[in-house]
Amino acid sequence: MRLLGTCLALAACAACASGNKSARPASDMSRDRNVITQAELADPAVSGRNVLEAVRALRPQYLTVRGTHTLQTTSAADPETGKVHASLDGTKIVSVEELAGINANTVVEIRFLNPAQAMQRFGGAAREGPVILVKTT
Repeated sequence: MRLLGTCLALAACAACASGNKSARPASDMSRDRNVITQAELADPAVSGRNVLEAVRALRPQYLTVRGTHTLQTTSAADPETGKVHASLDGTKIVSVEELAGINANTVVEIRFLNPAQAMQRFGGAAREGPVILVKTT
């Protein structure tokens, strides 16, 4: 009888422990770390901010500079190489600071492209660094 009680207690503990994982909101489990959605931007904590502030609040790792490099095709180092850049609606590459002039309420999605993805999409304009794609309404 004592063994049965112990087994039931262990089973109950195991059920509670596995239940904690499902207690997290579904949005946390399915959230893509490389995408900031319109729903996230609608959160009152960021909705009144500009895009640069929203990125700093929601995914600060997007703004991590990986360091500069010397391009092999030039003799001088390009100070923009390896830095984070941005693109508004898939157009040309601009300084990430330009995101400060865009209201987060006008944005549908913010997507992070790692350096390889950025080079594939934008070629040399990506300057061997990541690019933050901002899609507006």
